[in-house]
Parts: sequence; structure tokens; C-alpha cells
Amino acid sequence: MTLLDSSLKPGHSVEIKALAGENLVRERLHEMGLRAGMTLTILGRAPFNGPLLVRFQNSFLALRHEEAQCATVTLK
Repeated sequence: MTLLDSSLKPGHSVEIKALAGENLVRERLHEMGLRAGMTLTILGRAPFNGPLLVRFQNSFLALRHEEAQCATVTLK
């Protein structure tokens, strides 16, 4: 599943299994600190198909649709 999966609700923790997609988007995610094996907590989604807010370690990120779609995750 990706971070955009409708079954993921605020409060769920997920582990990143892989980052796929265009090189530019993957590189941006990597520069933001996202790596395979990391645990993210879903904090919520902005209305009207807005960004997805996640927390990892001591950081908060708002991921655009195309960025969130690149992360393959599993529930923890």
C-alpha cells in the first residue's frame, strides 16, 4: 500500500518499505530524510485532496499527493 491508501487514518504508524516513482521525487523524499525502514505516524490530511501530514523522529512533513504516492508502506 502507499501513504495515500484510504485505510490509513490519523494515528496509524507505518513503516516505509520502499520509495518508488520518478527520480526527482525520490531524491526529494530522500533529502527530506525519508528512508526505507523508517517509521512514520499519520497525523492527518488537508481537505480537498491537500497534503498528507506525517511525523517521523522529531520532524513533521506535509507530503504532496505525488510524493506520498511514491512511498510503499506497511502498517506497524
